[in-house]
Amino acid sequence: MIEHLPIPHRQRAGMCPVNGIRDLVQWRTGRDWSNEFVWGLGQGGGFAYLRFNAANPPRQVYTGNATPRQHRYLAELLGAGLTEIENRAFKFSWGKARQALDEGTPPILGPLDMFHLPYYSGIYHQRHIPIHFVLLVGYDHDTAYLRDTGEDDIQAVPLAELQLAWDVNSPGLGKRNRLAILELPQQLPSNAALIRKSITDECRMMLNPPVSMVGIPAMKKLAREIVHWPEELGEEVTADCLRQVREYLNTPPDLEGNHLTAGRDLYIEFLKEAGEMAGLDFSPAVGWLNESMAIVPGLAGAIRQADLEKAAACFDRFAEAETKAFLEMAKIVGVGS
Repeated sequence: MIEHLPIPHRQRAGMCPVNGIRDLVQWRTGRDWSNEFVWGLGQGGGFAYLRFNAANPPRQVYTGNATPRQHRYLAELLGAGLTEIENRAFKFSWGKARQALDEGTPPILGPLDMFHLPYYSGIYHQRHIPIHFVLLVGYDHDTAYLRDTGEDDIQAVPLAELQLAWDVNSPGLGKRNRLAILELPQQLPSNAALIRKSITDECRMMLNPPVSMVGIPAMKKLAREIVHWPEELGEEVTADCLRQVREYLNTPPDLEGNHLTAGRDLYIEFLKEAGEMAGLDFSPAVGWLNESMAIVPGLAGAIRQADLEKAAACFDRFAEAETKAFLEMAKIVGVGS
C-alpha cells in the first residue's frame, strides 16, 4: 500500500491530457514547466479529420492532439519509456497501475467518465464526460489517490467509483481501463532543443503530412466534403458528426462549452513561453494563430445551425490562416515548408 507519493502539482483546469506528465517531469527533473508549455510541446497545435464508416460517428474532427498520441509523442521527445495498457479487465489494469506506483512510476489513468468522480460536484451523477485523465499517486485497499488537473489537493476516490469511471471507450482517446506508464529520465535535452524539435515536427505534420487525414490538407479536405455529408450519411448521422465537431472546437472538449478556441489559445501560450526560453520570436506566427482562432466561434455557430456552406467557408479561411502561421514557424526554426 502506498498512501501517496509527494509529487509536485500545478493545477490548471482543462489540461488533463498533459497535467500528469507535467507533474512527473517536475518530480523527476526539477523542470517546473507550465501546463500550456507541455501541451504545446506535445504537438498541441494539430488537426485531424477522420473518415471511418464503421466508427461512431463516421466523420470525426480533432483539433490539437488526441491524448494517446500526445502521450506517445512526449515520451519519444523526452526519451521516456512508455507502456500503454487498455481494453483489459479492471482487476488486471488496476493491478498494473498499483505495480507501476510501487516501482516509482506513477501511471496516468484514462479516459475516465467524470460522471463517477465525486469531487466534481457539478458533474458527479449529472453529466457523462468520458474524456478525463488523472495521475495515480497513491492507493490503499479501497481507495485511489489522484492528482487532478482541476484540483489543488490530492483527491481520494473509492475504487468502486474508479471502476465505473474507467469503464469507457472514447474514440480517439482510448478504450476501457487504459493506463499509460512513462519512465522519465532524470536528465533531459535542453529546453531550446526540445522546443526546436517539437515545432519542427509540428510544422512538418501540419504543412506536409504523410497522410491527408491530418494537418492543413485535412482542413481543406474537410472544407470540400462537409457539404456532402447529408447526401453521403443521411441527416441523422450527419447531425451526430456535427455534434462531435462542435464538441472538439471547445477547449477542453465539451458540447455545452463556450470556450471556442480549437486549442489555439493554448498553443499561442506555448509559443510565447517557448520563444522566451529559446530566444526566438514567434510573434508573426502568433498573429496568424490569433486570426485562425477568431474564426472558430463563427464556425461553431454555423455547425450548430447545420449551415454547411458557411462551415465549409470557415474551414477554408481557417486553413489559410493556419498555413501562414506554420510557414512562419517553419521559417523561424529553420525548416522548409
